[in-house]
Amino acid sequence: MARPVWLDCDPGHDDALALILAGHSPALDLLGVSTVAGNETVEKVTDNALRVLAAAGQPHIEVVAGAAKPLLRAAPLLCAEIHGETGLDGPLGGPVLPPAPHGPLTGKAPMVMFERIAAAHQRLKAAAGAGGANSSSGGDGSGSGKEQPRVALIATAALTNVALLLALYPEVADMVEIVIMGGCLGVGNTGAVMEFNIQTDPEAARMVFESGIPLTMVPLEVTHTALATTSVLQRVRTHSPTPFLRLMVDLLMFFADTYRTVFKFEDPPLHDPCAVAYVIAPHLFKTELLRVDVETASSLSAGQTVVDIWHQSTQPKNCTVCMEMDVARFWDLQIEAIHAADRRSPLNSSSDSGGGNAAQ
Repeated sequence: MARPVWLDCDPGHDDALALILAGHSPALDLLGVSTVAGNETVEKVTDNALRVLAAAGQPHIEVVAGAAKPLLRAAPLLCAEIHGETGLDGPLGGPVLPPAPHGPLTGKAPMVMFERIAAAHQRLKAAAGAGGANSSSGGDGSGSGKEQPRVALIATAALTNVALLLALYPEVADMVEIVIMGGCLGVGNTGAVMEFNIQTDPEAARMVFESGIPLTMVPLEVTHTALATTSVLQRVRTHSPTPFLRLMVDLLMFFADTYRTVFKFEDPPLHDPCAVAYVIAPHLFKTELLRVDVETASSLSAGQTVVDIWHQSTQPKNCTVCMEMDVARFWDLQIEAIHAADRRSPLNSSSDSGGGNAAQ
């Protein structure tokens, strides 16, 4: 069966591609989506998530708006200089996608997340029990002596919603594996040693890293290898590009100039889908179990992920850290998902692709 996943995000151009990979991979069952303030305000990123899902032919996947600010800090950082004023601008500015046919779910994000995750976990347990009753080491059909299946909670944004979920529903610790795009081993992006998602809400990140729940971090050092090169763009576009595929190229290239000018990248990286790819195919990654702490007090480095790369800490190792990724196979997964979405996209049968941005 496809693995059930919940995606917590802040679309964002790279989050948009993560939504498409999570929604169109046959290996995953996307239970729903929660949003959190980060790349833009929670209102804007929620609207963006709905627009992306509708454009990718999946308006049935539900979205719930989450936290509008970090746990303790006054306001989210926001990132209009990277993602534009809407959080998902097109090359001409303004919204790149037409409005979604409906709005988000009502209710609090942690409650919705728990309800969907708990229900999916029950289904996983039932399936595991049915398949493993005769092979249980305990002989009682309960699966004792075996690692129980877990729902994947993928977070590609600030960890505020995830921290609130863990605080309100501690029993979820036995139901989920958490996989995040965030953090770095050394040099950051929005700070000298801070990555944006962790820097946005360091206290929430600290709660998650110290929760004891199985946790995997896909840091900048890995995502910076997922470059949207000319050959990648050619594969996305194909020889007969549809409006949807042209839009995908626009999304992939939106912050190319920023990365070239500020970070000296010849091609822009695609961060967030790397965390989704880990859930789909963990064998594509080289990992190491390490101690990772989150700095919360320093005025210079709040949000830094302090990774004990040389195993010097006396604290227990708490995070599987991705060190390398099979980039070619990653792009195979992402491009397959884009082309699957293209076959379902209503943009290809409509003259309105969001103000003309995607058709340029």
